[in-house]
Amino acid sequence: MQHNPLTLDEVKSHFDRWRATRTKKRERIPISLWEEVRMLIGHYSLSDITNTLSINTGQIKDNIKPESKIDFVEVKTDPLTVHPERFTESFLDHKQTCSIELLRANGVILKINLLPIDSLQTIISQFME
Repeated sequence: MQHNPLTLDEVKSHFDRWRATRTKKRERIPISLWEEVRMLIGHYSLSDITNTLSINTGQIKDNIKPESKIDFVEVKTDPLTVHPERFTESFLDHKQTCSIELLRANGVILKINLLPIDSLQTIISQFME
C-alpha cells in the first residue's frame, strides 16, 4: 500500500498535538516528528517549514542528518566550443578546471564552471555538510 506524502499542515497538526500533550516544557521533539519533517524537505521551502512548525534551521541540522549521496557525472566539452582567449592567463593560471553540479538532500543545487580541480574536495565537503 502506497502512503501519500504528508502535507505541511498535517505535520503542523502533529507538532501542535505533541506540544499540547507533552509533559515537560523543554521536552525534546520526538524522532517520529523529525522523520515527518524529513519528508517535507524538498517539497516545501525551509522557511515555510521552520515558520509553520515553529522550529529553526539549527534544530533541523541537528536532528536530520542529510543523506550524503553524491552522484558524479562525466562532463565532456567540445574543443571547438571552448574559447580560452576569452579568459586571462592569470584567471586560468594553467590549472586544470572542471564544471560541477551538486545537489543536496534538501534540494539546494550548486553549479560551478571553471572550478580549479584542486579546490574540488573543499567545495564538495563544505557544500554537502
